[in-house]
Amino acid sequence: MIYNGADRREWPRVDVRLPIRFREVGEFGSSPIDSETQDVSEGGIKFNSGKFLPKNSKLVLNMNLTDVNGMKATVKVVWSARDSHTSMYETGVEFDNIPSEARGQLSHFVRGNLNNL
Repeated sequence: MIYNGADRREWPRVDVRLPIRFREVGEFGSSPIDSETQDVSEGGIKFNSGKFLPKNSKLVLNMNLTDVNGMKATVKVVWSARDSHTSMYETGVEFDNIPSEARGQLSHFVRGNLNNL
């Protein structure tokens, strides 16, 4: 990992690979980008992308926490750094606008997976 900033995590993270799909806010004509989480917390996620995403840009993100339930949220890019080994960008985002039902599902998912570590 390239990111060398201080670890300012407020939320415990779970190393889990989940499919996600995102697009930049306001980019209605563009196709969504598919990716996969690297880790998930109640405060945000880390994922890889083939596209650099500038700090503070906002994304609409869809993530499936289970086989049945998906969640949609607006996230804000906190950092993005190129991984020299893969030529991908590791990106960290924080949840900016997440419906209360989705927040509850996320909390349940993260806490359940923390107990499995």
